[in-house]
Amino acid sequence: MALAEDIKRVAQATDSLELSGLPEGFDALVMADLARARGGLNVFVARDGSRAGAFEQALTFFAPDMQVLRLPAWDCLPYDRVSPSAAVSAERMATLTRLARGGWDKTPVLLLTQAAALLQRLPPKANVLAAGYSAEVGARVDMADLERYFAVNGYHRASTVSERGEFAVRGGVIDVFPPGTDEPVRLDLFGDTLDAIRAFDRETQRSTRQLKRVDLLPVSEALLDADGVARFRKGYLAAFGSAGDDPLYAAVSAGARRAGLEHWLPLIYPQMASLFDYLPGDALIAIDHLAVSARDERLSMIADAYEARAGAERKAHYRPLPPSALYLSNAEWDEALARRPTRRFTPLHQDASAGVVDLGGKLGRNFAAE
Repeated sequence: MALAEDIKRVAQATDSLELSGLPEGFDALVMADLARARGGLNVFVARDGSRAGAFEQALTFFAPDMQVLRLPAWDCLPYDRVSPSAAVSAERMATLTRLARGGWDKTPVLLLTQAAALLQRLPPKANVLAAGYSAEVGARVDMADLERYFAVNGYHRASTVSERGEFAVRGGVIDVFPPGTDEPVRLDLFGDTLDAIRAFDRETQRSTRQLKRVDLLPVSEALLDADGVARFRKGYLAAFGSAGDDPLYAAVSAGARRAGLEHWLPLIYPQMASLFDYLPGDALIAIDHLAVSARDERLSMIADAYEARAGAERKAHYRPLPPSALYLSNAEWDEALARRPTRRFTPLHQDASAGVVDLGGKLGRNFAAE
C-alpha cells in the first residue's frame, strides 16, 4: 500500500523529483504505474539503445497493453558520410508525425527514447505535419504527383517492396511500405482513379486484406521540396561561401538526395526544433540514472568529430555545420527539463527529503557464473 501511495504522490507532483531505490527492471514497473496514474503522453529517456531495449522488454512484461512509441537515435556517427538507416529513419518519422498530431487523451502512452536522440535537433512540427499524403478508394491520384511525393519525402525505389520506406511502380500498380504500418500496401489505379487498396504480405507478396484509405508519412527527416532546396542553397552559401565542386551542393540543387544529407538538416528548414517542442507541456519525463553521463559522452564525441571534419574540410570536400546547429547544448537540455515535471531514476537509496522519494527497490542476487 505504501508503494501505491508513493506512486500516486509522485505522479501528481508538478515539480521535479529524484526517485531512488529503482534498480533496472523495477524502474519499468514504476514507469508503467506512473503512466497509468497520469494518463496521456509520458516519456522515458534511456542512456542508449541497448538500455532502451531492455527497458521495453521489462515494460512489456509489466504493462503488455500499454502503447509504446519509439524515437531511436540515428544509427550513424556524428558528421558521418552516410545517412541513418532506412528502418531508423522510418520509425523516427512515424513517431514524430504521431507526436506532432497530438490529441492525447487519458489513455497512457509511453514515448521511449534515449539520450542521443534527445540531443538531436529535429525538423519543425509544421513541416512534419504538412508532409503527409492520404487517399481513399475512388479518389483521383496523379501518378507523377505521387512519385514526386516519394522523392521529396525520402522513399526509395525498389523492385520488390519489403522494407519500410520502399516503393515500386509497375504500370498502374504502386506498392509502398509507409512508416508506422505493419504491412506494405498496394494501390491499384484504373486510369487516374484509385480503384483498390490492399495490404499485402512482405514475404509472399500476396494480398491480406482490403483497405478503404491509405495514409503515407515521410521517411526521411530531410524533406526536399522546392522551398527546402532553395533554403539549402541559400543557407549553404551563407555558411560556407562558394560551393566550388562540392557534390552535396550540386546534388541538392538538382533536387536529388545524397548519402549523409541529414547532417545538413538546418540548411533545409527555416529553423530547427527539438523533441521538447513536440511534447505537451504536462508530459512527465523520466530520466535514466546514466542518461546525463551518456549525454556528456555523446557531446564530447560530437565535438571531436566536428574538429576532425573541420580540419580536413578542404581535402575531403566535407563542410560541417557547428555542433550547436545540430545538437542541444548541456544548458539547453537542462533548461528544457527544468520547465517540465521530471523524474530522475536512480538505483541507489537516498533518505527521503524534499525532492527525493525512495521507493525501496533492491537489486536481486546475480546467479550468473563468475
